Amino acid sequence: MTHRLRIAVGDLARFCHRRGDIDHRFNPSPSAEQGIAGHQRIYTRRPASYCSEHAVEYCHEEPGLALELRGRADGYDPAQRLLEEIKTCRVHPASIPEAVSDSHMAQARLYAALVAAQENHAQITVRLTWLNIDSDEEHSRDEVLSAAELSAFLALTLRRFSTWLHLLARLRQQRDASLKSLSFPYGEFRGGQRQLAELTYKCIDQAGQLLLEAPTGIGKTAAVLYPALKALPLSKHDRLVFVTAKTIGRRAAQDTLQRFRDAGYRGTALSLTAKDSICLSPGRACHADDCPYAKSYYDKLPAAMDAAMNTPALRQQELEEIARQYEVCPYQLSLDLLPWVDVVIADQHYLYSLTAVLATAMAAGEERWSVLLDEAHNLPDRARSMYSASLEKMALMAAREEADKAMLRPLNRINRQMLELQKSSWQESEFDTRSDAPEALQQALQDWSADVSARLAEEPRYLQQRPALMAFFFDALQFLRVAQHWGDDYRFEMTRGSARQSLRLTLNCLDPARLLRERHALAHSLTAFSATLSPLDWARGRLGLPEEAVCVQAQSPFAAQQLQVSLATDIDTRFHQREASLGRLAQTLGEWLAAHSGNCIIYFPSYRYLQDCLGRMESDARLPLSRCVWSQQLQQGAVAREALLELLHERTDVAAFCILGGVFGEGVDLPGEQLDSVVIVGVGMPQVNRDTQQLRAWYQRRNGAGFEYAFLYPGMQKVDQALGRVVRRMEDCGHALLIDPRYADSQYRALLPRWWQYHSYAQPQPDQSGSL
Repeated sequence: MTHRLRIAVGDLARFCHRRGDIDHRFNPSPSAEQGIAGHQRIYTRRPASYCSEHAVEYCHEEPGLALELRGRADGYDPAQRLLEEIKTCRVHPASIPEAVSDSHMAQARLYAALVAAQENHAQITVRLTWLNIDSDEEHSRDEVLSAAELSAFLALTLRRFSTWLHLLARLRQQRDASLKSLSFPYGEFRGGQRQLAELTYKCIDQAGQLLLEAPTGIGKTAAVLYPALKALPLSKHDRLVFVTAKTIGRRAAQDTLQRFRDAGYRGTALSLTAKDSICLSPGRACHADDCPYAKSYYDKLPAAMDAAMNTPALRQQELEEIARQYEVCPYQLSLDLLPWVDVVIADQHYLYSLTAVLATAMAAGEERWSVLLDEAHNLPDRARSMYSASLEKMALMAAREEADKAMLRPLNRINRQMLELQKSSWQESEFDTRSDAPEALQQALQDWSADVSARLAEEPRYLQQRPALMAFFFDALQFLRVAQHWGDDYRFEMTRGSARQSLRLTLNCLDPARLLRERHALAHSLTAFSATLSPLDWARGRLGLPEEAVCVQAQSPFAAQQLQVSLATDIDTRFHQREASLGRLAQTLGEWLAAHSGNCIIYFPSYRYLQDCLGRMESDARLPLSRCVWSQQLQQGAVAREALLELLHERTDVAAFCILGGVFGEGVDLPGEQLDSVVIVGVGMPQVNRDTQQLRAWYQRRNGAGFEYAFLYPGMQKVDQALGRVVRRMEDCGHALLIDPRYADSQYRALLPRWWQYHSYAQPQPDQSGSL
């Protein structure tokens, strides 16, 4: 049986023709948007006979193997018989290392070889063009090659690729055979799980977009991963990326894949880890003169990649072990493995940020990527942060202190632009919002970033030795990236305090839906899932999904009586009523803890409210806290947070006072006796501040539901997540208490999980001795 593999021309060129060191002197290179704009400018300068994005295709066959080679050449002019590969840069091309240029020229030669074979040309001019996006200057390198020379180059490339090709084919055959016989490793599907699995498979099959809300504890990770894997040998898609919001989500995906491997699955999975976390030479520049793992990286890469592909689970530990063995950079190794592995597990940053490597890979290649978006409710707020940027005058002044004379001049221009903005009229004494981003400031930042890029080409460690300058440089780059995506869903904000140099300029993304929609469009299919997406139309809009996206609330496998939810609607927890109701709240919490044995987490909307209530309970002799008490503190470290998880695992008398929507409000798995009940004080409303008021006004203009979109729905989402901490397994049972008058309002009640029972809180009756 002939086994078919599909490879992009660019991936083939990079695999076979890169050599030498890692060299990041030319990073940050132009963004994808700047690169596209640069290509478009070049296209306008070419003759009418010139064809941009020229598609090529070629099939190479060996015994039992067929390799489909596909790609799009940047430009092809049949009248001149010229094939052009275009690259954008921010430095003079003469300073770009020969190894980098040769790699790009190799890609151009491969495109030319395929065109020569298709068009039956005797010879073709192969051109590599560099465009400096700052100066808009073109620099070209031409080669005139015969069809025989191009054919020989293609044959040489395929011979170099042959060993890797056979390895890929063997791994693919093993994977496909194992998946065809793989049964669901958790036994029978639960009711809701089967529905999730069927919908996910249908979404992949139809290249659709799916939004799934399902109960916490149902086993969503396994339910969506299983059909996505089963679709691989049927050629429904080519690669799979499982996107997580937090570390616990990544671990859940890794553990689920390990369970599949234990059941017979044979496939490759790569977990992407942040560069700072996986770097083996922290504090050094990514350059051969400074880091041994960058030196001759591409010469050592083939052996390291071979070892990696024979390691099914490529987590941080495995990548570091391979990197040390072959003395290669583990972070760069993970990026070079992206085109070849079956499954990628990655934080949202790697797909949705403005510098996302996965988005680049999905846009550049011919493979069909399916996305499984875990805890999808977290993405909109995270995306707002990724699509926003700030510059601080204080940071600029610190950067000036470290700058030499050449760098000081452009920094002074930036400073003058910031001073001009500071002198302008302000709508308020300390805050101003405008609908346009400042163009003059952007130009000053652009000029300075170009100067820094040129300097890095000469001195790789220039920024590494100047931390304040480096910090401001990356802030400036983010500011420029965000400005490129400007739209009516943005606001330019200026804030200042009483201190000198307190000016802060912010490009604030109010609604990330437009930009998220662009990223979703890169995927073959998208399955976004969470326990808290109600109302679905609100969640769909925030995620940038179109109206035709399928939105489903899955069935619950749990019995309604497994979580008994009580509503205490006689205690007003709203901000202005908290002091008056604090005594009654403390009394109710004391009653609850006395009446419900086992571990309990009590969630508060703020640290101040938590401390006030806990202090009242501890000082009132009538409210004895005969429990092991733990309270969450502001800016608490990871070690202290782990202490609570250990307490809940080891004891059954813990009363934990935590923040609603914080690290213990979602994502923590506490099955069985680790958690018996939760109490939720309030309705989780976001604080009323300038940002939330702007959001309210934005959503009111767009859909007439400003309060609901900015306050009600996000608040109740936190409540639903906290409720989901109790029942995690089919055998779990527990209790919950919701405290606030608004839980009696149908608008709020409609947003609570529909699979549990709700009833009014009945105050426990004292026994004959008068105690609870």
